Amino acid sequence: MDPALHRTAPSLATDRFTGARAMSVCATRRPGAGWRTWVVLCCLPLATALAEPPPGLDPAWRERFVLGYFAQTMQDPVRASREARAELAAMQSSADPRRRLQAAARYLLATDEGAADCALADPLIDEARAAGPAFASELFDVAVSAYLSLSDQHCKRFLDPDELASLARQLGDPARQYFVLGARALSQLKANRFNDALQTLAEQTDLAISDAQAAFSLQNRAQAELAANPSSDAARTLLAQAASRIDAGQFPALHLSQQVLTFRMEFAVRHDAAAFDAMQRALPGTLRGLLGDCPSGFDLVTFARALTTAGRAAQAQSLLDQAKRFDTGCKKLVALRSRAALEVFTALGTPDAFVRGQQEIAALEALLCDTRSFGPQTVKGFKTRASAFWERFGRYDKALQALQEANKAGELLQKISSETARVELQEKLNVAAKDKENARLKAEASLQEERQRGWILAFAVAIAGGAAAGAALSVAIRRGRRLALVSAELAERNKDLEQRSASRIRLLAAACHDLRQPAHALGMQTELGDDAHRDPATFATWLQSVRRSTASLADMLDSLMDLGRLDGGHYTPLLSDISLPELMQDLTLHFSGLASRKGLTLDVAPADGHVVSDHHLLRRILFNLVSNAIKYTDAGGVQVTTHRHGDQVTLTVRDTGPGIPPDKVDDVFRDYVRLNPGKAAEGLGIGLSIVRRGAELLGHGLTMTSPAGGGTLVTLSLPWTDATPAADTPAPALAKTASRPGLVALMEDDVEVRDAMAALLRRWGHVVCAGQDAQDLAAQLTRGHQRPDLVITDFHLATTNGLDELDRLRRMLASPELPALLVTGNLDSDLAARAAAAGVAVAHKPLAPGKLATLVQRLCRPAAADAANRPG
Repeated sequence: MDPALHRTAPSLATDRFTGARAMSVCATRRPGAGWRTWVVLCCLPLATALAEPPPGLDPAWRERFVLGYFAQTMQDPVRASREARAELAAMQSSADPRRRLQAAARYLLATDEGAADCALADPLIDEARAAGPAFASELFDVAVSAYLSLSDQHCKRFLDPDELASLARQLGDPARQYFVLGARALSQLKANRFNDALQTLAEQTDLAISDAQAAFSLQNRAQAELAANPSSDAARTLLAQAASRIDAGQFPALHLSQQVLTFRMEFAVRHDAAAFDAMQRALPGTLRGLLGDCPSGFDLVTFARALTTAGRAAQAQSLLDQAKRFDTGCKKLVALRSRAALEVFTALGTPDAFVRGQQEIAALEALLCDTRSFGPQTVKGFKTRASAFWERFGRYDKALQALQEANKAGELLQKISSETARVELQEKLNVAAKDKENARLKAEASLQEERQRGWILAFAVAIAGGAAAGAALSVAIRRGRRLALVSAELAERNKDLEQRSASRIRLLAAACHDLRQPAHALGMQTELGDDAHRDPATFATWLQSVRRSTASLADMLDSLMDLGRLDGGHYTPLLSDISLPELMQDLTLHFSGLASRKGLTLDVAPADGHVVSDHHLLRRILFNLVSNAIKYTDAGGVQVTTHRHGDQVTLTVRDTGPGIPPDKVDDVFRDYVRLNPGKAAEGLGIGLSIVRRGAELLGHGLTMTSPAGGGTLVTLSLPWTDATPAADTPAPALAKTASRPGLVALMEDDVEVRDAMAALLRRWGHVVCAGQDAQDLAAQLTRGHQRPDLVITDFHLATTNGLDELDRLRRMLASPELPALLVTGNLDSDLAARAAAAGVAVAHKPLAPGKLATLVQRLCRPAAADAANRPG
């Protein structure tokens, strides 16, 4: 064993040898040396105590598991796995269960991950558990080795990190907590809790008793930092610290894994030269299979995919061919290598690439039949790449078929995710209900206990004297009354919580039911799309159906988001001066077509001036009122008028529908109420609930009446303002050139959304430069000596947010006033305020193409106005 690995207590043999020499000194007493003899005799018990390990340490376990099994795996995992497999085979027939369990722990710690190993780990964990406390150490070794090596297999008998921690505390040696924290960090990383995992791994580093353990922990921290933020400098620092803890010649496998991680770190931020330099250093060891078959194969595929991205497809193909020899017994590697090969063949585009690509598709189709090993996410990824391959070689029929299969796999994945989310929500509601019930029981018990104490006190004082008893009784009665009031308040709060919980459950149920209709329609229309494109007339009808279903789905999602924020008290109004003419014009454009299709008239009277309100919420209130009026009116029409009375404006929505019975007027403002369900084929039944809550939040007076002759009249009182916002006065230059095409920079990390929006913008005549972040866009724009007229960005990007990336892009292009549009599904008022402070317009998802076109025309700076500022 290498001395560098030893950071345990000193060798007992050496210290005991020192104690024996002290005893020999006592036996050879010389004249005049008596005091020395007595000093030695007095210090001998202290020396013996120091020679023993500190209480709780387990030197034998450290020597065997940490400095033995773990260190061997870090030095040469292939050799460690081979020797562990041979020892396990020899111990299978052994009558000594302890030796058999120790051999199994060594094998599980060193082996490549495989589903068959669960069949080995599960019965061994059961055997160690059944053996009782005498085998607690062996149970810990087998369980922690299985968790760390077979984490993706979900073995049935796994001990979770909390159980491992309890077992480690029972055994005593704090060095076991190193492996417990490794298991906990692995669990946190699988749940994408990167910050928690980084904290756990930092604690793990402090518990390392060998340099190999410390280096391994630092390397895992660097990998977690890289997953959380690919551009983080912390990952570089941690990786440098890990490299300094070991000798590359002594730990070649650990050193190789650090080189691979360096490659991933550099390529993640597209430092291609540094990344491929690290790859060249790692290739010899990887091709030798130094880390084992599966890990080496995965690393080769990672290198190949990076080469394909960098335009070096021929070199990528060579690496993928060499990765085939590591395929044995690793289905996930075969699937990943085949997907990477399809990307290479798509990039090459040669006849030979076409033939080989077909072979890969056929092989992968057969492999994916094993549904136990591959889920819908793998199928979706493969079918998407197969579609791109067929399209590259002009086989559009097969490309469409593969794309449809990818969509089906995506729908299945979405169903699984939705069901998982539903189960998690139900579990949270159940936990909340249990907590509420426990709180109620505790309150009742406390109340009963207080009452009992009050009566006991009153009885005791009664024995002491009548006057004191009367006073004590009065105190007890007052205390009982106070407790009764507290109990009643608790009961009222519990009732309110129950109502809120039931309301949210009804909201979830209603949403799940009503959202299925447009989603179901979209699914069927997607299937009909292949037939519809053959006939222009049929295609136009099909396209209109898709647009109506999409608009219906978007409107329902908007309503759900608004109601959730209003119900939870999370909506903070942003009051501003709102132009009534613009609001009325927006209303006419949005609903005139809907009214016309029903044979109704929509009369929106001209209006002027401004009111003070929250623009988004007022628009939602007015749209819900007009939409509801059109929905329930069969003949006649809907009229919208405004009248000013001093400092108030009364906005009126009148329809010629059947009216509302007087005893039902209050009911229509409650959630999920539909007085005539047959007339409400669409929607969630929450439109008027949003109207009432929004009006109350904004302080706008709201009344609803239904005259005897039929119809319904709704009035909304709004505060008038004489101010005229500068934004309402159109700039002459902008109005003159609003329809001119411009250069639009699009920042979006979702490839499908980015491609779709770019195609839409190009269809409108704009030139589009698209990328995933500011660095990507700046590189493209700098090469072309261009400066965009408008930047469109999503808020939630892969590793940062759109506002921060926009600020970076403005600084890179030296253009702090660069116009920008933030497209997001986040309705938080703080985000809106932050965007306004940065001079960024905000649009909320789902965003209709027509509204996007209007926003782009309004915000896009004319090319002529900016030509003087562009470089070159």
